[in-house]
Amino acid sequence: MQAVSAFATCLLASVGGNSSAVVLPSQANYPNAVSPYNFDYPVKPAAVVYPQNAQQVAAAVKCAADAGVKVQAKSGGHSYGNYGSTTGELSVNLQNLQQFSMDETTWTATLGAGHRLGSVTELMYNAGGRHAPHGLTFTVGLGGHATVGGLGVASRQLGMTLDFVEEAEVVLANSSIVRASKTQNTDLFFAVRGAASSVGIVTEFKIRTAPAPPSIIAYTYVWTAPDVASRAQVFKAWQAWIADPALPRELTPTLTVTPSVIVLAGTYFGTQAEFDAVNITGRFPAAPQSTSAQVWTNFLEVSRFLSKQVDGSGTASPAYFYAKSLFVPPQGIVPDDLADVMFEYLATAKNGTDLWALNFEALGGAVAEVSPTETAMVHRDASYVLFSYARTTGKVSNTTVGFLDGLNEVLKSASPSAYYGEYGGCVDPKEDNYEARYNYYGQNLRRLEQVKAAVDPKDVFHNQQSVRPRA
Repeated sequence: MQAVSAFATCLLASVGGNSSAVVLPSQANYPNAVSPYNFDYPVKPAAVVYPQNAQQVAAAVKCAADAGVKVQAKSGGHSYGNYGSTTGELSVNLQNLQQFSMDETTWTATLGAGHRLGSVTELMYNAGGRHAPHGLTFTVGLGGHATVGGLGVASRQLGMTLDFVEEAEVVLANSSIVRASKTQNTDLFFAVRGAASSVGIVTEFKIRTAPAPPSIIAYTYVWTAPDVASRAQVFKAWQAWIADPALPRELTPTLTVTPSVIVLAGTYFGTQAEFDAVNITGRFPAAPQSTSAQVWTNFLEVSRFLSKQVDGSGTASPAYFYAKSLFVPPQGIVPDDLADVMFEYLATAKNGTDLWALNFEALGGAVAEVSPTETAMVHRDASYVLFSYARTTGKVSNTTVGFLDGLNEVLKSASPSAYYGEYGGCVDPKEDNYEARYNYYGQNLRRLEQVKAAVDPKDVFHNQQSVRPRA
């Protein structure tokens, strides 16, 4: 008890004696401070601390390291395994790190890691009509998003969020505060762009920006045919279309499959005439039952519109759920007969859910132009990525786990010897921990283990699937 008390006293000192910035399990506001995103994984961190700046983050990390307590940062709190609030560890909540500035000479933005994507979008747009590639969900935190990948509607045109990170301020396990970039602490810079939670806490980013597009088309096409053959046909056409090298980078076509409908939705950065020339419906043998294509001339407004669509999907709120991801390599393109098998599986396999949805997101373009070994985010060559989500009314059953795991196995049977990989921003705590690390980082895992050994040999920054130190 004395050690816990000493730890708590140290944490209080780390935040300048501000008692509201340290929350312990005995306090009434502890459940709100922990607030798990996935109810299927109950968590009980040793404490939650709310630092105001990098110096306070460093002081809190020192308290934990001295007490033998592991550490994880929490930005937006969207970890599918609640890794930002891991049981027995110190949860460092970054929500107060809200600094922002824009260098109007280089158009590089400086942002605290506590920003949510909504404020990132708004601040960049209002500081000269700028943007950077990132996801649609406004409540997601920048600290996690920019350090695992950051896929979004601009990724085919520009890349991922972490590709736009020019420099990161990082608190290390020894409580030092360092800068990492292509010219300083380069191994650390490699690691924080894809695997930051294993090596430190990023407290600030310098992110380059691009001019926000002056014209954006937000489009939606919906197919409602219930039979397996019709549904499979839509998927086959989508897959053939996104595999076409001539697919415009300005276009981000995502195919969402639910039990009742298939929806093709996305954006086109360009004019109505350019969008019409793409002739999307001409790529599909069966006409959709409904279509919409709306022209927007304000990037911030269309971003708000798209975020609300995600919020309304039922897949972006705290719940009991199970989720998977799968990067599909070019050699894993699903042949027609296997597509039929997949949709038969979706129609007949027991799922144990009250809602399930599959998002197939096209990749390529700028994502593929970065070497797989340039950043820790290794999945550069994939044709597309599948994000699958299954929500339940209570504890997730083995039936639900088997449903999504089985779907991945169906897809991987297209090329059993290929490396598929999974997204580090869509963790699966039910997966074997070493297997998960390999699926997240692939050929980069060995280098990450070496970086970890150099900067965090005692494994202070830890969750069940984080990289382990190995010199």
